[in-house]
Amino acid sequence: MRHETLTNFNGKIYFFCLPRGEGETEDQFQHLLICLAEGLRELGVSFVSNINYWQESTEKQEYLFRHDPDITTDDCSIVVFSHNWFNSNYPLPDNLFHPERKYLTVYFDGNDNDQDYNKLPEYRQFDVIMKTHFNHHMTYLDNFHPWSFGLSNRILHELKEVPNFPDKKRQILINFRHWQTGHPVRNLSCSLLMPKISNVLQINDTVDNQAEYPTEPYHYLHWLQTGKRHYPNYYNRLKSSTACACFGGFFIPSWPKNPGGLINRNIQRLMKKLRLRSNTILQYDSWRFWESLAAGCVTFHVDFEKYGIALPVMPENWRHYIGVDLDNVQATIDRILENPEILEYIAQEGRSWAIKHYSPVPTALRLLEIVSQKQTRTESSLFSNPTVNVKY
Repeated sequence: MRHETLTNFNGKIYFFCLPRGEGETEDQFQHLLICLAEGLRELGVSFVSNINYWQESTEKQEYLFRHDPDITTDDCSIVVFSHNWFNSNYPLPDNLFHPERKYLTVYFDGNDNDQDYNKLPEYRQFDVIMKTHFNHHMTYLDNFHPWSFGLSNRILHELKEVPNFPDKKRQILINFRHWQTGHPVRNLSCSLLMPKISNVLQINDTVDNQAEYPTEPYHYLHWLQTGKRHYPNYYNRLKSSTACACFGGFFIPSWPKNPGGLINRNIQRLMKKLRLRSNTILQYDSWRFWESLAAGCVTFHVDFEKYGIALPVMPENWRHYIGVDLDNVQATIDRILENPEILEYIAQEGRSWAIKHYSPVPTALRLLEIVSQKQTRTESSLFSNPTVNVKY
């Protein structure tokens, strides 16, 4: 479906991508850029890249991101980076922020742990920074905006058809890849909730073994490209399950307001060591959260509003997901027992909400709307109608 508001977009977008490495710490799975580019392509927006990245066909060398040596950043209206670039210690291109540039710079910060952005000059220079794990209890630079992992076409392909809710197994998946290491929110949430919810739903804790990777060409390609995160059996378990636990993150103090500052980070380490909790959580987003929603599962996480979690479009607790108050876990169980039919309602509403707001097209539209409000640096508008209101 074409979106008429985007026929006004005049620009081309330049992506800086990293090649995929072989090791787990070098996989360079650039999910945030993939979701955005898939939406841009569907909208008919032109983009190029510094390299060929994200192979889409097992039969041909066809890539989502394609390099064109004849096109440079100065030929484009928007230049995009992600945290993968910085994490691999790649230098920024010379004169990226030169005063005569006509393009806007956008940085996707999907880092798990916050840095002290006030001490890193490049964060002030980017026109727009899209930040996952944004928390509205904290303060950020003025160019920061909440972002999310969201849904790619790969995920949506696996979850295109899901069973009717009554046909699902009466079970909740608890299958985190990293269970005991890190993620105090995950460990605490599960230790509080799971003994109680086991009286309502059977627990399935099956975790895929990397040694048992998929061999069918399509799935094997994506297993490699996602840093060994793509397992068809996992998606099948997800689709056939009533619910999924998607807890994750770290408790941090709500003061000082800079989450990457030295004082805040020292308090974070102390809280983790002493197993203390607070009403502010970082590193809460995950692929699992969005996969669970798209699979029509009842998605369990903490209460987003209480713990400061900020997304571009917020879900509604007990409509799109079940947000647990860790100070009163029993209230969650009691509500399910009092109204068991609510589980099917939440599963259906959550799936519709996630696909409507966080599939590739609305993701691309969301970025273009933000960029359209940051055009003052350019000599000519990125849109033929500067007052266009992009809807998604």
